[in-house]
Amino acid sequence: MRVRTLSLEEFRGYEHLSLELSGGITAFVGPNGVGKTNLLEAVHLIARGDSPRAHDDSELIRWGAPLARVGVRVARAEDERRVEILLFNAADGERRRPRRYLVNGAGKRVEDALGEATVVAFFPEDVELLTAAPAVRRRYLDAMVGQVDRAHRASTREYARVLEQRNALLRALRDGESTEAEMAFWDVELCRLAALISSARIAAIAQLVRPFGEAMTRFSGADDLALAYLGQVEGTTSGEREPGYRALVREKAERERWQGTSLVGPHREDLGVSAQGRALGTFASRGEQRSAVLALKVAEAAWLRDQRGESPIFLLDDVLSELDPDRREALISSIPLDAQALLTAAVPASLPRQLVERATTVRVPFGP
Repeated sequence: MRVRTLSLEEFRGYEHLSLELSGGITAFVGPNGVGKTNLLEAVHLIARGDSPRAHDDSELIRWGAPLARVGVRVARAEDERRVEILLFNAADGERRRPRRYLVNGAGKRVEDALGEATVVAFFPEDVELLTAAPAVRRRYLDAMVGQVDRAHRASTREYARVLEQRNALLRALRDGESTEAEMAFWDVELCRLAALISSARIAAIAQLVRPFGEAMTRFSGADDLALAYLGQVEGTTSGEREPGYRALVREKAERERWQGTSLVGPHREDLGVSAQGRALGTFASRGEQRSAVLALKVAEAAWLRDQRGESPIFLLDDVLSELDPDRREALISSIPLDAQALLTAAVPASLPRQLVERATTVRVPFGP
């Protein structure tokens, strides 16, 4: 899998840009603030539907422009497709138009458009994955699974809607403005979707364990780390987990009404990385945490390759400069020879020699 072309219109600081990309490693080199990261961000947006840096579409649209467009031509094992996203700014006094997704020129729902390209991203913010709030790790898991499982993408979106409705109803119950009869439907939906989402996460983590352990050995020599899903109920399949969620909903019903929020479901669960029973995010050194995150990303790449039958696209934003020589070498050697990688660096000297030998170097900012 590779991105053959990347085109931007009114995206971030780019008024217009069209790039042809090589199938191997491309290193975007230039001083900070010239738009290197925006190129990786655009590919990430196409593949996963979100930005690692922006919280709102308006942040991605060039100042003063009514809309932005990101387009890529993706070559896969079976075919080649053109994927585009249109982002809209809100005019004064008007509601913003929703994003528009196109595949080969035809409009698509978000669930159908995402996943045309698969990526593994290494951004500076990712080093905080283990120390961040559990919600960050849940989003990471769902985004990973969602790249290859359209049903999981749909389930997580539906679950967010159910959770919002159920929480509103719990508050209404607490205030005496609703009845228990209205809650029954939302309890059923929450437990059904919770079982689907959590079982998909569990299945993915089970397949990450071996490549994670192998990668961790390469990055730090550690071989005693455990990767686990920290769930509220027992079981691995959705059929095994759904009764557990139903029982837990009944058990926590009074507390939920009192607090006015849902206390049961995958939005309360977590991905755990530990050594000798202790969570890495709370006791490990910064270097150990960085190694674990890198190992997790390398394991993710192996998992995506197994699921799709071809290597994902690697996005590395100024990651190599933060690593010591041994970890740099381990990361570079983890990129398969047949994989496409897009990376950024401030100066060519920060790129290891073995990577430069494989890479096409592109200077940023681009000429007129």
